[in-house]
Amino acid sequence: MQHDRPLGRRPVGLTSLIDVIFLLLLFFMLATSFSRYQAMPVGAGQEGGGAQTRPALLRLHDAERLDLNGVPVTPEALPVLLGELRSGETRVVAIRSEAGAQVQDLVFAIAAVRASQLAPVVLAGDR
Repeated sequence: MQHDRPLGRRPVGLTSLIDVIFLLLLFFMLATSFSRYQAMPVGAGQEGGGAQTRPALLRLHDAERLDLNGVPVTPEALPVLLGELRSGETRVVAIRSEAGAQVQDLVFAIAAVRASQLAPVVLAGDR
């Protein structure tokens, strides 16, 4: 039996390849987050170095309970009290997060300290 055309490979169908690429594109679009993240500068506590002035201690117990230098503070009054610290010699605020505090509480506290123009912020905690 003779063939009219020479034997060769079949042409590759691109339809299945396009389907796979479309599915990969769809997967990565759904798996990717397009939100912008902002960085907040935070210093870590260091051993051995003495501070020029003693930092103010802001302890976060939970969303409604926090204290500044041992005095209970409401979240609404925190910016005012931090502004009063700025007029004194305190320039550093150490934030300690207790077991009941959540990440959003910590972010709120860091933002309040940064807005009051006290810097740097130092995170304190147990090792």
